Formats: sequence, structure tokens, C-alpha cells
Amino acid sequence: MQNPFTHAFGAKPIKYISPILTEEILENFTYPQPSERAYILTGVRGSGKTVMLSTIARELSERKDWIVYNLNATVDMVGQLAAKLSEHPMCAKHFVKPKGVSLSVASISVGFEYNKEKVFDIYTMISNMIETLAAKGIKVLITIDDVMANEEMKIFAHTFQQLLTDSRDLPVYLIMTGLYTNYKDIQNKEDFKGSTFLTRLLEKEVEPLDESQMAVSYCNTFNIDEPEGIRLAKMTKGYAFAYQLLGYWYFEKYINEKDSVRDVEMEYRSELIKYCYSKLWTELSEKDKIIVKAMTVLNADAKKIKREDILKYLESINEGMKSTTFGTYRERLVGKGIVATSDNREGLYWLTLPEFGNYVRLYHID
Repeated sequence: MQNPFTHAFGAKPIKYISPILTEEILENFTYPQPSERAYILTGVRGSGKTVMLSTIARELSERKDWIVYNLNATVDMVGQLAAKLSEHPMCAKHFVKPKGVSLSVASISVGFEYNKEKVFDIYTMISNMIETLAAKGIKVLITIDDVMANEEMKIFAHTFQQLLTDSRDLPVYLIMTGLYTNYKDIQNKEDFKGSTFLTRLLEKEVEPLDESQMAVSYCNTFNIDEPEGIRLAKMTKGYAFAYQLLGYWYFEKYINEKDSVRDVEMEYRSELIKYCYSKLWTELSEKDKIIVKAMTVLNADAKKIKREDILKYLESINEGMKSTTFGTYRERLVGKGIVATSDNREGLYWLTLPEFGNYVRLYHID
């Protein structure tokens, strides 16, 4: 029987729980005067950023008054956007290309004819084509998955800034996804300072999935009772990839009755490590790792612990650090989605990802 869950990144599975944020963005974009034109979706690997992006893109692309263009963040994004717009039937009929020359940032200087006028600037060409679509009531959504602070992003950011501030009020929208550290690199690099929209870009962290929805999904899929569905849901801690992995291996063992699957929870832990945690660990600084190890020793994966207890433990192993220094690393770990903290004065901390504490104990603590 076909497994409705998946352990592949990015693909929308049959069993999918749509976060509230998805509907919030769709609703905002469809207002006559939306409060936001651009979003950055952040979160740890496997939190569901890419699936949310593709869900929104698919929903809007099915509407007659929207077109959606996905851009590859590793190559010339401005050229990609110009080329994709030029292929739209409403724009193509106004477009005359020189023989043997394709539209790009480099080639635009030779002059391309659009709407019977010569255009020598890539921004002018893009904005004129979007204006053509706008005249027919069509809005343009640009999507970029897994952004990074490269030259392509710098050029695109400046171009999109111009589109947002164009006096013609062009109906152009943007959704990007990115790991916390990559997006912060974009915000903080001097090269990007001229793109002020990046500092005002609405940052939305993809929230954990609702446990009650996961429990119902597991109960209905596996025909199990509510306590077992709740137990499975709690094992995932709301982590979207964990919800898929646990469902996948449970389905293989108990629905498809695969003899090769001896232990569902062992398979589940193994793939969390293989696809997420090993990579996540290599991206941490040495100080990040020391703090995570300290929290693991203090069982912060099973309970909430006090900030002062972490500092005391670090002092006891000769890794003491000042409160301000600790606060800097705390912010990094929270941004990476590994650590969560309480909003009150108690200063409580805990590890957010399922089985992450066990991974650290088994592989990184002697």
C-alpha cells in the first residue's frame, strides 16, 4: 500500500498538516491593499519551510489572476525573472529579441525592443513587463528557496527594492525561505545595506505543528486509539520532518507489515540523525556545542532548566562565560531552532528538537 508519509525533504506528502501561517500569507496577498508584499520564512531544517512555500505557490498559481515564478538562488536571479516574464504570452507579443541573443543582465545593453520601444536596462524591461501583466489584472509572485548571501542575491535585492518603490505600484510579491544564519548574513552584510526592504522584510518562523492535529492524523491513518496517537504526536515535539518520519516507519511496520522494520523508533531516530542532526551539528560553533552539551547533561531535552544552572555547570567544567557572552550564543541557538526559552523572568531553557538530546549524548559526549 502506498505510504502517505515521506522522508524526502521539500516534497509535499499526502499526509500534510497546513500551518496557520500558510493561510495568513494567502489571505494577506489577496487583499486589494496587502499589509505585506514580501516574507522570509525561517526555521531549522525540516521545519516545513519549503513545503509551505510550494503550497502557497501552488495555491496562487491555480488562480487566473496570479503567475508564480520560482528562482534559483545560485544563479543570476534578475536574468531568470526577466527571461520567465518574456515568455509569458501577454509579454511575448510585445517583445522583439535580437537574433541569436537571449535576454540577460549582460545582453540587455545591445537593446531589446518592447512595446515598440528600445530598452537597454534590465530593470526597465522587467518593470515594463510586470506593468503589462498588471494592466490585465495579473499579480506576480516570486519565490526563492534557501536564500544565501551571494552576489546573485545582492543584485536581486536591489532590483526588487526598485520594483517595490516604483511609482506605478507594480503588483509584485516575494516569498523566500532560509536558514536563520543565512538570512542574518544577508541582513548584516554591508553589500545589502542599500536594499532597505530587507530590514523591513516580515520574518516569520515556521512554528511547530499542532500536537492535537498530528494525533488525529495518526489515529485516522493507523486506526489506533487516541492515547497511542497522542503518544506518537508528543514524540515529534511538533517538528514537521519528525511527524513525517515517524508516520512513515509506523506505516511501513504496521500497515505494510514490513518484516525488515524491526523497531519503528530506532528507524525514526536514525533518519533524524542522518538527514538533519549530523548536518546541524557541523554548523554549530565550538561555543554553541559546549552550551548544547551542557544543556544535554542537565536533561534539557526532558525538562526546562534554569539559565543560572547552565552557567554554573559551564563554570564547573572550566568553560565559564560572562552573562553577555552567553546571551549572544543563546540568541544564535534560539535562532537556529535548537533551543527555546521562556518569556518570563524565570529564565527557563530547553532543547526543542525530538531525540536531539539523545543524539548529543550518544555521539558527542564521552
